[in-house]
Amino acid sequence: MNKKLTGFILAGGKSSRMGTDKGLLPVDGEAMVQKIALAMNPVVDKIIIISNGNNYNYLGHKVYEDLIKDCGPLGGIYTALMKSDTDQNLIVSCDMPFLRVELFNLLIKSISSDHEIIIPQFNDQPEPLCAIYNKSCAPKMYDLLIKKEFKLKEVLKQFKLGVIDINVHAELEDCFTNVNTPVDYQNVKFNKGEYSN
Repeated sequence: MNKKLTGFILAGGKSSRMGTDKGLLPVDGEAMVQKIALAMNPVVDKIIIISNGNNYNYLGHKVYEDLIKDCGPLGGIYTALMKSDTDQNLIVSCDMPFLRVELFNLLIKSISSDHEIIIPQFNDQPEPLCAIYNKSCAPKMYDLLIKKEFKLKEVLKQFKLGVIDINVHAELEDCFTNVNTPVDYQNVKFNKGEYSN
């Protein structure tokens, strides 16, 4: 079945707080980026990694560099949309090792022509680095990048959102565990699923 959905993993950050390429750190014996790819695989046609190096080439997925450098996650999202050949795109960050197919299916079920972005919300906070973006968002994102308006929470205000409240899905709360610092990583290693930002 042609799912007509491209999966992107954003791994182009500098990992300055971690001190090493966080997407390659092992959790449950697998690199975080590989765990995420395995979770995405059932719902997407293909997986593409956005990274500004060759560290991820070994995974066998296409890897593209940011088209506009040093713009944070927005630059990665824009690059993903420009490289995509599907209207709908599941775009996630490489530092969320507990993402699950059940969450992705919730987002996919909410795809609508009325929305440009389908985004989960957890504890009243939007999670723009685990969302479905329509390719049509790219031109407006380019304008924001040129204006150096990089903050994703502000960027979201420019688009028609479909919001999924994850607080009513308690089994998915650990999906939003982020691994940004060595402390985060130690918590994840020793308290899997119990630590989240």
